[in-house]
Amino acid sequence: MSSYMPKVIASGVLEIFNEIPCYVLDDGQRIFRLSNLTKALRGKEHGKFGNYLSAINIQKYLPARLIPLNDTKHDRVPQGAIEFEFNGKTEKGYNSEDFMDVCIAFIEAGYEEKLSTAQQEILFNARKYIMACAKVGITALIDEATGYQNLREENALQLKLKFFLADQLRDWEKTFPDELWKQFGRLTNWQGSIHLRPRYWGKLVNELIYECIDGDLAKYLKENKPMMPSNVRYHQWLNENYGIRALTQHIWQVIGMAKGCENIFDLKELANKEFKKTPFQLTLF
Repeated sequence: MSSYMPKVIASGVLEIFNEIPCYVLDDGQRIFRLSNLTKALRGKEHGKFGNYLSAINIQKYLPARLIPLNDTKHDRVPQGAIEFEFNGKTEKGYNSEDFMDVCIAFIEAGYEEKLSTAQQEILFNARKYIMACAKVGITALIDEATGYQNLREENALQLKLKFFLADQLRDWEKTFPDELWKQFGRLTNWQGSIHLRPRYWGKLVNELIYECIDGDLAKYLKENKPMMPSNVRYHQWLNENYGIRALTQHIWQVIGMAKGCENIFDLKELANKEFKKTPFQLTLF
C-alpha cells in the first residue's frame, strides 16, 4: 500500500520572497515549491537550489538533515524534499521552516567565511527574509497570503500551544549557544565565567527570548514551571519540530541585534521595538 501524499488546502503568493508561490498542506505543513527556491534565494532563476547548499563553506552551518546528497553527476539533491498533490499533479516542495534554516546558515557563514558573488547575493536576501520573519513570523506570512488564517481553529491559544509544546519532556540538549551568554556578559559587564551565570540572566532570557517569541507561550511556561527535577529548563518542553526551531531562530536574531548594542538596555529597546511593538521601560535587574 502506498504511503499517503499530503494535499494542498490553501495556496497563494508570498510577495516579500520574490513573489514565489506558497502552500498549506492538509497535514499542517507550510511549504514552497522546490523549483522556486533558486529564485527566492537569488531573485532570478540561475543554478540549482541543492548546488548552492553543497558548497563546503555553507554546509558546515547547515543542520545535518539539510545537507544535500550527491545523487547525480552534476546536481546535488537537497534533503527534506516533500512530495505533495496539487491540482491532481505530484509536486516537490520544501518546508518553509527548513528554508529559514538555510537562510540562517548563509547568515552565519557570512560572519566567518569568504563568500562568492552568488553567495553574497543569497546572503543579502537571507538577511532580508529573516528580518521580515522576525517581525511577523513565516507561518503568519503564509497564512495571510493563502487565506488559511480564516480556516484556523477557533481556539487559537490552545492551537498555538499545541503547535509549540511537546506532549512529553524532551531530552536535554544544548539549545542556547554560548554566543548568547557571551553577549549578555559583554552587555551587563559580567566579569565571571559564562558557565557560572548570574541568576538575573534568567529574567533576560524570559524577557528577550520567550516573551518576544510569543507572550502566551511565555505566560504558559511561567505558570506551569516544572518544579522537579530542578534541572528542567523551559526549552525542554518545546515541540521538537516547531517550538525548538522558532526558539533557535529567535536566539540567533537576538545575538545579531546584541552585537550592535553597547549595553543591555540598548538590546531591550531593540527587542521591544522589533518583537513586542511596546514602548521600552527602563527596569533594574
